[in-house]
Amino acid sequence: MTDYSPANTEYAHKIIGSLEDFFENLPPTIAYKRIFKKYKEHILNQRSAIYQATWLLPIIAALIVIVVERDLDHAHDLTEIRNQHACELNKIRKEMDQLRRDFQRLTSHD
Repeated sequence: MTDYSPANTEYAHKIIGSLEDFFENLPPTIAYKRIFKKYKEHILNQRSAIYQATWLLPIIAALIVIVVERDLDHAHDLTEIRNQHACELNKIRKEMDQLRRDFQRLTSHD
C-alpha cells in the first residue's frame, strides 16, 4: 500500500480524531495546539508505517498483560517484605522499650 491508500489515510484520520478528543480535554494553550498540530503532521506523514504496524497490536496487548502480571507478583513480594520488615521493627521497638525500662530502673536506684 502506498502512503496515499484510502485505508492508510482513513486510519490516520481516526487516530487524529482520537488525539483531538484527548487534546480537547487539555487547557487550550498555544503550546498544546502546536503539539497537536505536529502530531497530526507526523501521523499523516507516516500513515503507511502506522497502518502497517497495526498487526503489532496483539503483541503489545500481550506484553501489557505480562507486565501487569509481573508487577502484581512484585507487589505481592514487596508486601511480604514490608510485613517482615514491620515485624522486625516491632521486635526492635519492644526490645528498646525494655532496655529503657531496665535503664531507668537501674539508674533510679542510685
